[in-house]
Amino acid sequence: MLYLYKLIIDKYGWDWLRRFAAQDVVWVRGTQEPADRVEAGTAAVALGTDGMLTPADDVKTRFVLPERDPFMAWAQRAAIFKNAGNPAAAKLYLNWWLSKQTQSDFYMWSVRTDVAPHTGYGHIWDYPNAHLDGFEHFMADRALVERFRQQLTLYVGEVSGAPSPGRLGLHPGR
Repeated sequence: MLYLYKLIIDKYGWDWLRRFAAQDVVWVRGTQEPADRVEAGTAAVALGTDGMLTPADDVKTRFVLPERDPFMAWAQRAAIFKNAGNPAAAKLYLNWWLSKQTQSDFYMWSVRTDVAPHTGYGHIWDYPNAHLDGFEHFMADRALVERFRQQLTLYVGEVSGAPSPGRLGLHPGR
């Protein structure tokens, strides 16, 4: 989420964030809770979550793709470690996950060039405002990330809620 706010603030400035925060925004940790709140009807909109490009009939929320405003997308990484306990199972899993059928059924964009995007959308690399490689570069500069997080906290305070993986920070045992 830090990177998404970095993109927005780089485009609109810190004054935008000040005005945005003054609108009784509920700040939560992670990306799933905002979507859950919208789906439950306890929030009207969520900034910084994902959604199905072609949602199922029973899903009330809709993903809205910005035409000019920044958003972030990146391919999920996968690897099989050299000393994996069961490399054959790992290969089967990755082969299934990257198969044309599974990638065609995925709710977002596929990483495969031979899988057509969902109806009404182009391939993800056709959207210059998706910043496909920006997240990786942002995260590589840990000093920048920490400075930005601290400055953002001055405007919005600390976010609330349990961290997504169930542990907090670099030193979860402390």
